[in-house]
Amino acid sequence: MKPKQLFSSLVQRMKADKRFEIGVYVVLVALILLLYALSTLDSPTTAPAAAADQASAPASYETELQLEQRLAATLANIRGAGEVEVMITYETGTEIVPAMSVDTQNSMSTGQASSTTSQTESSSPATVSDSGKNQPIVLTEIRPTIRGVIVIAQGAADIGVALDLQRAVQTVLGVPAGSIEVFEMSMKEE
Repeated sequence: MKPKQLFSSLVQRMKADKRFEIGVYVVLVALILLLYALSTLDSPTTAPAAAADQASAPASYETELQLEQRLAATLANIRGAGEVEVMITYETGTEIVPAMSVDTQNSMSTGQASSTTSQTESSSPATVSDSGKNQPIVLTEIRPTIRGVIVIAQGAADIGVALDLQRAVQTVLGVPAGSIEVFEMSMKEE
C-alpha cells in the first residue's frame, strides 16, 4: 500500500471507531512526550547554580547591563532621539527557586499503656552531582521587579520625542509611566 492510501484507510477507521481514534491520539501524545523527554536529556535544562546569590549575581548583572544597552540602542533609532543612555533600577536581585526534596522520618515511641507514631518532614534543596560537586537544581529564576528607568537622550528637549521614548520604554519593560523619567542629554565639550 502507498503511504497516501495507508493514511486515508487510517482516517476511515478512526471515523468508524471512536475507541480506535482515541487510541491513536493517546499513542501520538505519548510519542510527543517521549520525544520531548529525550530532547531535554540531550540539552542541560536544569542549570545548576553553585551558590544561589553569589553565582547568579555576576550573570544577572551582566544580563541587566545587556538589557540597558539593547534598550538604549533601540531608543536611539526613534526619530529625533539622537544619542541615548538608559539606566534601569531594580527592587531586588534575581531570585533563584531551587528544586526541593522532602525527607520523611517516622519515629515510634511506646509507653506503658499506649504507643504513638510521629512523622517528621524536612526539605532540602535537590542536588545534582557535577564533577564531584553537589549543586542545587534550579527550577526557575524570578527576574527582579523594575523600580524605575532613566532615559537620557539628545533629542529629549522636544516633548514629542520625550513622549515617544517614554511610551517605548513602557512597551518594552511593562512599567508605568510614573516610573520612567526622560531627560535631555547635556552637550559634551570635547
